Amino acid sequence: MHEDDHETVPRPEGIPALSRREADLLGMNAAISRRDFVGMTLLGSGAALLAAVAPGAMSTASAQTVNAPLTGLDASWTGPGGIGDYAASNGNTHEVLNTAHGRLRNGDLMASLDAASNTGETFDLLVVGAGISGLSSAYTFHHQRPNGRVLLLDQHPVFGGEAKQNEFEVDGVHLWAPQGSTGMVFPLNRAKEHNFFSDFYDELDFPREFEFQQPRNLTTRELLVPGDMWGPMHIQWEAADVGYFFESKGFVKNMWRDGLRHTPWSDKERLDFMTAELFRTPNRRPDWERWLDSMTYSQYLRDHAGVDCPAFEQYISPVTAAMGCGLGSDVISAYSAFNYMAPGPVAQGRDLVKGLADPADQVYLVTLPGGNASIARRLVQKMVPGSFKGKRLSELLLDRIHFAALDRPGNAVRLRLSSTVVAVKHEGDPARAKRVTVWYERGGRLYRVSAKGVVLASQQHVNRHLCRDIPQALLDAMATFHHAPMLTVNVALRNWRFLDKLGISCARWFEGFGWWTGLRRNVFIDGRETMPLDPNKPVVLTQYNPFLLPGLAFPQQCTSARMQLFGLSFADIEAAVRAQFTKMFSSAGFDASRDIAGITTNRWGHAYAVAPPGFFFGRNGQPAPRDLLR
Repeated sequence: MHEDDHETVPRPEGIPALSRREADLLGMNAAISRRDFVGMTLLGSGAALLAAVAPGAMSTASAQTVNAPLTGLDASWTGPGGIGDYAASNGNTHEVLNTAHGRLRNGDLMASLDAASNTGETFDLLVVGAGISGLSSAYTFHHQRPNGRVLLLDQHPVFGGEAKQNEFEVDGVHLWAPQGSTGMVFPLNRAKEHNFFSDFYDELDFPREFEFQQPRNLTTRELLVPGDMWGPMHIQWEAADVGYFFESKGFVKNMWRDGLRHTPWSDKERLDFMTAELFRTPNRRPDWERWLDSMTYSQYLRDHAGVDCPAFEQYISPVTAAMGCGLGSDVISAYSAFNYMAPGPVAQGRDLVKGLADPADQVYLVTLPGGNASIARRLVQKMVPGSFKGKRLSELLLDRIHFAALDRPGNAVRLRLSSTVVAVKHEGDPARAKRVTVWYERGGRLYRVSAKGVVLASQQHVNRHLCRDIPQALLDAMATFHHAPMLTVNVALRNWRFLDKLGISCARWFEGFGWWTGLRRNVFIDGRETMPLDPNKPVVLTQYNPFLLPGLAFPQQCTSARMQLFGLSFADIEAAVRAQFTKMFSSAGFDASRDIAGITTNRWGHAYAVAPPGFFFGRNGQPAPRDLLR
């Protein structure tokens, strides 16, 4: 990339520049002391941005990097991490970014591999990455070969990848919220029919069914609170009382229930919205999956659903992006949209002869208190003796991790955290090698370890830097994977009386910072209500914020979006959240300086692999890169 070959990345909408008085009113400069901010200071505006170079958008289609080192970040960029096991591991922290970019992407250690200290260890299997993929790989191997020696190496200080949680203590109430991954599909028999099932449900001893709590002490007696955070975003809009906030007129409650009559959209736009939502005509061609993968979601809406409506695409793109597609309708494959039950393509899953209609009407999501951190914790508990004290699900969720047990000599499975893998290479001819050497940095020192086999459970943008001697065809396939970022913000509140007064359980907005947040009914764990659902008591609201740049070509959009995310300090995000909540909720009595007890941000620079047309089934007669890598 040439120095004059980059563009300026615009700041995301809704990031305010505050005067001292405005910051005071939002509670930005309040002197506070909270358990969830132990060791940190609630930052005011003006904290440091990226230390090196102003980030720029990419101009080359194959690039995943920019001409900025993205190192030198400090704690003011990361912000508070809450309390508990995950207090120092809220998303991609400054330590993680500094190490990943300095040691891996920028290649700082490549010249030092020969000087690495040999640990003298040889494992039957070494797994790079201890997210859900890495943990499940290690678990499968351990289940089949209980005496096999396994080592997992992970860069973060806590295992789980994006399946981690944030914890807060507010007015004596303990609160949990997901950092990223969350949601298990039930009932299991229907989940199997719709390909949402995993055998791990049985392996990990999760309950076969769950009971949801009910809200108490409501002023709005019939307030409909959803059981999960994803459905009401769109696919189950009927499952919640949703307030849609338009700056021109305020909240419009449950806009879908009256045909969007009270929204500011035009009659044509309202008709297009309803057309997309009511589309129930699957294409009966036998290759419908490959056919969907041949076009973008935008093309499908225009050419096959009869919806040529920028307003609808602006409405639905944050939904598909946040649920798992990463970017919006202008980029993602229509088959990717189908996988996340988006309006239009979801019709292809209808088979009324077999009783299979819209899957959103037949399955439901269960979100445990800290999201899918529970799955990661259960996998570790099953493999590593002593990692948790309790055996019941409630004990697993509430107990602290026994970190000293994770890398204990003598255990069949060992987990080594804060260990950044920088290179992987066969010992000898790759076609005949019996061992693989893995180099990793830990505590400022470089080590090497040997294994009979290695699973790279890291993302392809990382794997292509790690692999030192694999065929060029595999490196080329890795380079086709591009990832979009996600910012998960958890806002701990002292109460949610303002939502009760407004008569809404969830909010969607169209201008400013973010786009969605809401309440959810938690499930009972071992007969216990884990968190209250009472407007007079504390709650934590979660936001999943994608960075959409429609009109910018793919994959430049991925890189530019990531630079927007990394270009925000914690103070920027905090100010934006406080200002947005004040704008929407102050009329109902919300006071940011009084009601917000804590804000934790979780930046995921490579949250989702984006699937453009051809990602799933290939193009021009060529196999999909993911199949080549398999």
